[in-house]
Amino acid sequence: MLDYKLLDKISKEVGNSFYILNESNYLKNITDLKNAFLKFHDKIIIGYSYKTNYIPKLCRLAKENGVYAEVVSDMELDLAFKLGYKPEKIIFNGPLKKEKDLEKVLLGNGIVNIDSFHEVNLLKKIVTRNAEAKISVGLRINMSLIDENGNSTIQEGLKYGRFGFEDSDENLGKAIEIIRGLGVTINALHGHTSSSDRSLKNFGSIAKTLCRVRNKYNLNDIAYFNVGGGFFGPMPKGLLNRKTPAFEEYADTIFSVFNDDEWFANNKPYIILEPGVSVVSNALSYFAKVMDIKKIRSKNFLLIEGGIYNVKPTMHRLNLPFKVFSKSIKNTSLKFDVVGSTCMEKDVVLSEVEISGVSVSDYISIENVGAYTVVKTPEFINYIPAIVSIEKNEISIVRYKQNLSNVLQQYNLNA
Repeated sequence: MLDYKLLDKISKEVGNSFYILNESNYLKNITDLKNAFLKFHDKIIIGYSYKTNYIPKLCRLAKENGVYAEVVSDMELDLAFKLGYKPEKIIFNGPLKKEKDLEKVLLGNGIVNIDSFHEVNLLKKIVTRNAEAKISVGLRINMSLIDENGNSTIQEGLKYGRFGFEDSDENLGKAIEIIRGLGVTINALHGHTSSSDRSLKNFGSIAKTLCRVRNKYNLNDIAYFNVGGGFFGPMPKGLLNRKTPAFEEYADTIFSVFNDDEWFANNKPYIILEPGVSVVSNALSYFAKVMDIKKIRSKNFLLIEGGIYNVKPTMHRLNLPFKVFSKSIKNTSLKFDVVGSTCMEKDVVLSEVEISGVSVSDYISIENVGAYTVVKTPEFINYIPAIVSIEKNEISIVRYKQNLSNVLQQYNLNA
């Protein structure tokens, strides 16, 4: 049970700000997602999105529970191999795969989704060098997500997404023709598209597009339909002030499309899900000691070590759930801006929140910070904080607090 005494003990060991990892939330979310989809189809593969949070302990937990590694770069691929993943349990996406990496995963029977003609040209070279090998690839399909008002729901409101092949004769049709000419099997279609609203409608559109493309080009060797990620997971009450879809609603929407498709019904390919935010958001909380409290004109400020980059590096304006851990009980209540220790006015972690009975040296927790914080925290002004795990009141360090040696190790100090 977290309390002031335990947090103070952790602080004395790792510093005045730190993350606490909750592995049970993470594994529960993965299990809940898979079980929701298994109600509709018995061939489900989960690929954990490394880009969302690649804490090695989380990636290892995923591996131990039969989850594939979904990677999008040489760095993430190297990490998957370091953690003991074999190519056949790796889903390799991303717009810029290196030739040596592409070859290693392809020859190891990994699931590779080709993104562009640049990668088709790399594939030609790999096939030439490995003429006897049986090679299979997937294709990423560029999605159009248009809402009922004719507006794009692609992330940031972009009219066109930049990934994958557009379904046209000169684009997707040409890529398929070249790949078939190489004697390579097309075994997967990939439809992940980051959306602004994570709506059910988007996943219906993705499912329809995958079926349409499969049927249009007679891709009879398809073993995987990959709908990607971008689901809502468990949401803190009131955070968005609207109802968000549950895992089972996503599954119902997707399979209402797939089950109407004759080829799908007869062939029953695997369905691949690539969750990130939906399974890891509530697996990490940020804790910081209250360092100062001050008032400027009519505004109360509560200063913590660390700041906005540690809890919302995307700079969204939502007030995440929080809790204060006090050394003693106090009854006063005031409205505060909780601010970080960087020299930026916009370093506002919580805006205009009501906090009861807080004093200097108390601790404040910010919840649901597991997505993108760890992987996007910059080396800016402050040392990057430690990550700890607590099991049966035993504290273990998952990541050490950064120090000057870590900051300088990539620099040539003699230059």
